[in-house]
Amino acid sequence: MKRFLIYVFIPCLAAAASAANIMLFWLNTMMRETRNPVQDFAEHGAEAAIVIFTAAAIFAARRRPLARRLIFAVSIVLVLAAGFVPRVVDLALQSLAAASDQAVGADLELQFQSDLLDRNDDIDQRIAAKKPYSATQALDFLEFAADADLSWRSLPDHTPEVFALVEQAISEGILDPNALMTATPTADTPPETVTLAFFDKRIRQGAPSAIRKHDWDVLQILVAKGADLSADAAATLRADLAKAVVLGPGRFLRLE
Repeated sequence: MKRFLIYVFIPCLAAAASAANIMLFWLNTMMRETRNPVQDFAEHGAEAAIVIFTAAAIFAARRRPLARRLIFAVSIVLVLAAGFVPRVVDLALQSLAAASDQAVGADLELQFQSDLLDRNDDIDQRIAAKKPYSATQALDFLEFAADADLSWRSLPDHTPEVFALVEQAISEGILDPNALMTATPTADTPPETVTLAFFDKRIRQGAPSAIRKHDWDVLQILVAKGADLSADAAATLRADLAKAVVLGPGRFLRLE
């Protein structure tokens, strides 16, 4: 009976504890959007190891005393250790993913900084040469400004400095909120200003319930700097501007 307790009950108890450990880990991670195949492999491998080393511990009773004790002790340790394998693998995968995100974030920040320097130089040159943006170029610049907040990647929010550039460009006359996107408007292509084009592209679709805050900020700059909203096509824009702004979670707001 004593040998039974040692060589059967204890290995089974260790196996049950390890299996419960794996099951608890699986329950804690089952709601993740994605699972790495390596993680599944680690779980299945750990389960197989528990079975193998539990059997080894039980059959150790048939060995000679020294070998029996050694095999039994090592098997029990390995059975218990197997229960932690999925957790260790998960931590390793998360560390790798975090390192990858940091590398991608660093590249994104460097690229943005390069683009921002280019924008600064371009604005200085245009002001000196009195060369205004075309409507298409102006819209591209406004979208760059609206996307200058990189905090969603745990990076700096560059909107203050980029918004200042937008205001400078308007004040210096190189960015006109009322520049027409269509050089020769027709019945099929009515005149549309840069301001209205920005509203149509970045705000109209999500309004009134899901508007990106910085898109709305750029629109406010354009309106404050003299955007003409008198056209019939701007009726929706005028109506949205008259609504109350309610800040929502994260990067969004809504209009009421």
